[in-house]
Amino acid sequence: KKIILSVFLSITFLCANSQIFKWSILSKAPYNGGKQDGIFFINKDTGWVVNGSGKIYKTLDGGMSWIQQKNSSGTYFRSIAFIDDKTGFAGNVGAGYFPGVTDSIPLYKTSDGGNSWASVSANIKGVIPGGICAIQVVNSNIIYAAGRVGGPAVILKSTDGGNNWVGTDLSSKCNMILDIHFHSADTGYVFAGSNADITMANASILRTTDGGATWTNVYTSSRTYEIIWKAWFPSHDIGYATIQSYHPTSTQRYVAKTTDGGLTWKEISLDNSGEREFGIGFINDTVGWVGTEGTGLQTVDGGITWTSKNIGDYANKFSIIKNSTGGTTCYAVGLNVYKMSSGTSGINAESPDKKSDLIVYPNPCVSGSYISISLDRSKTKIIKSELVSIDGKSTYTLFNTYFVGTHESPFMFKLPQVTPGKYILKFTDEKLEITTQKIMITN
Repeated sequence: KKIILSVFLSITFLCANSQIFKWSILSKAPYNGGKQDGIFFINKDTGWVVNGSGKIYKTLDGGMSWIQQKNSSGTYFRSIAFIDDKTGFAGNVGAGYFPGVTDSIPLYKTSDGGNSWASVSANIKGVIPGGICAIQVVNSNIIYAAGRVGGPAVILKSTDGGNNWVGTDLSSKCNMILDIHFHSADTGYVFAGSNADITMANASILRTTDGGATWTNVYTSSRTYEIIWKAWFPSHDIGYATIQSYHPTSTQRYVAKTTDGGLTWKEISLDNSGEREFGIGFINDTVGWVGTEGTGLQTVDGGITWTSKNIGDYANKFSIIKNSTGGTTCYAVGLNVYKMSSGTSGINAESPDKKSDLIVYPNPCVSGSYISISLDRSKTKIIKSELVSIDGKSTYTLFNTYFVGTHESPFMFKLPQVTPGKYILKFTDEKLEITTQKIMITN
């Protein structure tokens, strides 16, 4: 039995260590000429990207096409997160750190899927942060946001879905906050730098168990010129964080890892290339990626070994969606946006251009006419169908009743009278999985 298990583990490791995790560039995704900072997907198809030029983009088809929803000169958007497909938040680094950034509003909110954004500053009690670098939606009511790079260190908390916020100064514990992670409404972590002056800064991690009322230090690096940049918990017990180094001579790089839910952290060697680390993301406890200045690194053994992996330059943030079928869809944003989709085992990569489960006939179709729909592999109940304009500004509900779709039983319904153009047909099933297909509607 031991021999069989050993052979099985060896085969599994060899498979995972091969080039089957295929990341592909999304050629039509936003490009800003430099590192882009934030990405968030609410499901495998619908997501947003933000960048330092004050732009927010949205996709409804898994990154195949994008629409620009905001263009705010003087704003540096670094983070974004959504409660659902309508309500979300975007964090701005704020004025006084990056040249040319003049917008002092730290946090914006949308209630219409990103079509319009408004400041939440008037609804903040306590300390108003200079900027926001990280946002986490814990549940529909509890949301945390924190920042910023270069200081000051402030964390925001909302207990009513983002309508009202309380800001708390953490400068007695750290001087800049780069990322956050909460296991629950009360227990969470701040990933930080001990000093606003990078030459004197140590990477540090703080822990709270009372919703941010008090904090204790659980990790501090022994070297200066370091901060924690991004963190990822693939499970409750296992977590990773990139230790970003600005040291002028040392080339050794490290990742911090916890195996006890964040109570303690140890350093694991990443490499000695001297390249600066950025984002980090894992699809399970052992398989994950780190973005670097050059391209990226991959581990399949929980950080024991790392190999080069092309996930694009400066991959700063990951968004990883677990699908109801057992597969995983991953996005990484940096200089470009990259995507990887895995099968149910987590190691069988598939192309992001895979054949859609949705079949529409005819396509193009005529406004107000009947069309035939086949959901090729769906065996679940469809609870909502929508027709969305390609710019995302117009949404038509086709039906809200249950329907069991199979490829053997196509069904027909009448399109509404709409302006001719490109649209996205969108179906949501009972597991909240979304299937989409572009259609052209003519007169």
